[in-house]
Amino acid sequence: MEKFDFWKNKQKLDDYFFELVNIVLRFIFFVRGLTGKYQYLKKNIELKDMFKNQRCFLVANGPSINNQNLKPLSGEITFFLNRAYKHKDYEFIKPTFHILIDNKLATGEWDIDMIDVIIKKNPNVILLLNAKWYSLKKFNKYVNNNQLKIYWVDISLFTTPFHNKRTIDLKKITYGSGSATSVAFMSSIYMGISNFYFLGNDGNGLCHEILEQDSHFYGKNPDNSLKKINDIITDLYMMHLSLKHWVYFSEYCDHIGFNVFNCTEGGIFHMFRRKKFEDVIK
Repeated sequence: MEKFDFWKNKQKLDDYFFELVNIVLRFIFFVRGLTGKYQYLKKNIELKDMFKNQRCFLVANGPSINNQNLKPLSGEITFFLNRAYKHKDYEFIKPTFHILIDNKLATGEWDIDMIDVIIKKNPNVILLLNAKWYSLKKFNKYVNNNQLKIYWVDISLFTTPFHNKRTIDLKKITYGSGSATSVAFMSSIYMGISNFYFLGNDGNGLCHEILEQDSHFYGKNPDNSLKKINDIITDLYMMHLSLKHWVYFSEYCDHIGFNVFNCTEGGIFHMFRRKKFEDVIK
């Protein structure tokens, strides 16, 4: 008789729990959608197959990108995240997309003016923002500015082993567990991208934070200094969920034939095939 593996079964139980949460979230989305609450998401159809059969690059903010020359990305389809506008080559590269999804922007922990900084440095950028902010008063000036290229996305669903036969539809609530990097992945699938390359997604930023080391290419996030031990415990659990998310997502990519390559120098994202950035960019 096979020995009972507590932790293996605990992982399975977690998967069922998060799939149940997904069912609840989809139901809530459906009910609210009947009232017309999510009409603005219909605009996302403009992104459908926008870059069909092309390649793109996601540049995350891990410290590893300090060792890489990003300038060759100018002219490529690129996704940058959060405080990436601080990178010395940001204005030279002028990324195609900039993603802001972290709720710290809504709560005020991050200054909302960073959106204005991004637009000033990169006037033609396409912004992918958290759909939960659409109705917040502090975002009105962006919602009502028709000159800006903004798409609102809801990636609240958890990635689980049970969604391999489902499609990504940005007009509805979809998968991603609420992370900025997930927005880039899900959007790329929706846009018809065939080859996706990412760098700077080290995956071990929390480890650097705990050791009081630089967790991003620009150093440390000042808000991390305010964390207490319970916050760190929560972050460790979220890191565990995030790694599971990426394992399941890598399996989903294989299932649908979406080619993902890891061009990060080092890091722990071993669930994706690795390629050297220099070789790819040539």
